[in-house]
Amino acid sequence: MTHRPSPWTRTGAALLAASALVPAAGAWYVFATRMPEDAERSHAYAAAVTCPAESPGAAVEECVRTVPFTVTGTVVRPKDHQATLDGAPLWSGTVRFGDDGPLLEELKPGDRVDGAVWRGRVMRLERAGVTQSSSDEPRSEAQIFAGLGTFLALLAVLAAALGAFLFTGRRVTVALARSLFFQTLVSCFAPAALAYWVGLPWWTVPAAAIPIALVAAEGTRRLNAGKAPGEPQGFVAGQVSD
Repeated sequence: MTHRPSPWTRTGAALLAASALVPAAGAWYVFATRMPEDAERSHAYAAAVTCPAESPGAAVEECVRTVPFTVTGTVVRPKDHQATLDGAPLWSGTVRFGDDGPLLEELKPGDRVDGAVWRGRVMRLERAGVTQSSSDEPRSEAQIFAGLGTFLALLAVLAAALGAFLFTGRRVTVALARSLFFQTLVSCFAPAALAYWVGLPWWTVPAAAIPIALVAAEGTRRLNAGKAPGEPQGFVAGQVSD
């Protein structure tokens, strides 16, 4: 059902459509910049060899150097896990971790640990056979980023489509827009999580997410197509319309 929208409605619709540029730019960054950089870093780290023991250390090295460290302090609390290390003259500073185990929670000032240093950052710590990776160690999370990029791309399409509908006088409710948003979110991150756990290639995420999101959107459109407008107009009433 269409009607003649007011100037205010058309202005809001144009702004909504223009806002699609923001998630579109985010999707471009994820696919064109972040994912290639992460892939290059992961491949380089996997291919890095051990630094020769007799070679002098440098601030940034492409090889992996084992450095003996003395722990000078640790922080173990929710959302903040770190160890301060002294490995002068090769490396000294603070290393952050994703959680407190299995090694960080056991460390105390004065303990000795070995650290793997690559490109000027500590990748992991090891003591007595117990190893813990730092937050800087490259991880294969391409599937998750693919889910994020796909969601941002579809969000841009959704914002542009809803803006166009409103601008041309099509009836769009806030409930419908909200439903489409959450359907798109689930359609992208459910395949991303599955692909990450199973180990599927990252490209399987958009290959599955886009058809799922489109089918879900079409189903929602059909469910709402036959509903006659019977509530008051406006955002408060759950409807974007005149």
